[in-house]
Amino acid sequence: MNIRSTEAAKEDSKILYSLMLIIIFVSMGQSVYWQTMPIIGREFGFSEMEINTVVSISAAMFIIFTPFWGRLSDRIGRKYVLLIGLTGYVLSNVIFLYSASIGLLGYVSGFFLLFILLLSRIINSAVGAASRPASGAYVADVTSLEERSSGMGKFGAANNIGTILGPVLVGSIIGVNIFNSKIEGFSLLTPLIVMSLLMIVAVIFVWLFLPNNKSPNPDELSSERPPLDRNLKLLLAVGMIIFSAFAIVQSVTAYYVQDRFSLTLDETARSTALLLGTMALMAIVSQLTFVQRFKGSPLELIKYSIPLFILSSLIVVFSPSFTYIYFGMAIMGLAMGLASPGYTASASLNADPNNQGAAVGLAMVAPGLGFTLGPFLSGFLYSISINLPFLFILPLFVAILFILPRLNPIKTS
Repeated sequence: MNIRSTEAAKEDSKILYSLMLIIIFVSMGQSVYWQTMPIIGREFGFSEMEINTVVSISAAMFIIFTPFWGRLSDRIGRKYVLLIGLTGYVLSNVIFLYSASIGLLGYVSGFFLLFILLLSRIINSAVGAASRPASGAYVADVTSLEERSSGMGKFGAANNIGTILGPVLVGSIIGVNIFNSKIEGFSLLTPLIVMSLLMIVAVIFVWLFLPNNKSPNPDELSSERPPLDRNLKLLLAVGMIIFSAFAIVQSVTAYYVQDRFSLTLDETARSTALLLGTMALMAIVSQLTFVQRFKGSPLELIKYSIPLFILSSLIVVFSPSFTYIYFGMAIMGLAMGLASPGYTASASLNADPNNQGAAVGLAMVAPGLGFTLGPFLSGFLYSISINLPFLFILPLFVAILFILPRLNPIKTS
C-alpha cells in the first residue's frame, strides 16, 4: 500500500513538473504577444487606441471563454482541453502571421487589415484560453489537499518564469531575419514564429506524456456543492481586488519612474524592465520557498500578503530615490507571490473533485478582469496625481482584510 502510494506520488510529481514546463510556454506565448503587438501595430501605422482596442477585446474573449473551458475539462479531460488551447494558439498565430505578412506586402491595409488581425487575436484568446483552466485543474488533480497551496505556488512560479522569458525572447530575436524572408519588416514577426514552433513542441509533449485526467464522476458535476457558491463569489471579489491593484501598479510603472526622475525613453525602458523583472523574480522566490513549505490554509497566504502590499505602496510613494522604489517593487513581488497561489488554491479547495476545472476556470476570470480594469483605472488616477494609483490601492487591500473573515474555512486535510 505504501509502495503503491509512493509510486503514485512520484508519478504525480512528474506530471506536476511537466505541467510547469507547459505553463512556462503558455505564459511565454502571451507575454511575447503583449510585447510584439504594439511594435507591429506601429509598423502598420495603427494608433495607440486601435492597438489597445485589439488588446482589450482579446482580454475580454479570455474572460468569457475561460469558465467554459474549465467546465469542459471536467467532462472530457484536462489533456484534450489543454491540447485544444495549445493547438489553438498555434493556428491563430498562423492566421495572424499570414495576415501581417500580406499587410507588410501592401495587399491589405487600414481597417480591413486591423479587422483580420483582430479576428486572429479573438481566436487566440477564445481558444487559447483553454490552456489556463485545464493546466490549473491538472495541478489540483495531482496534489493532495495539504499540497494544494504548494502546487499552485509552482503553477504561479512557472507563470512568472514565462512572463520573464517572453520579453527576453522578444528582445533577443525581434528584428532578426532568421528565416531569410524577403518581405520588408517580416523580422518583426520572428518572436511569434519561434513561439509557435515552441508551442508545437508543447503539443507533442502533452500528447505523448500527459495522462487524460478528468473529474472522478463527470456525469455528476453538481454533486455536493455548486462551483459558484458564496465562498467562490467572495474569493472572486478578493481576486479582482488583488489583480486589479497589481495591474494598476504595473501599468503606471514606466510613466511613474520617467516623471519622478526625468528619465529619457531609453532610461525609462531599462528602469521599467528592471523593476517589473524584479517583481516577477521575487514572486518566483516566494512561490518556490515559503509557499512550498507552508502547511496552513491558503487564505492565510492572502492575509500575509496584505501588509506587504500596503508597505510596498507606501515605500514607493514616499521614496526619496530610485533605490527605494526598487525595494518597494521587490516587496510587492513577494506579496504577489503569496497572494496568487493563495487565491488559486483557495478556489480549488473550495470545490469538490468533480468541479475542479469549473472552479479554476471561474477563478481565472478575476485576473482577466483585473488586468482589464486596472490599466483603465490607472490612466484616470495617474492623470490626477502620479502618486494616486499607489494610494488608491491601499483601501482596496484593507477591504480584503474585512472580506477574508466572512469566508468559510477552506479545507486543507
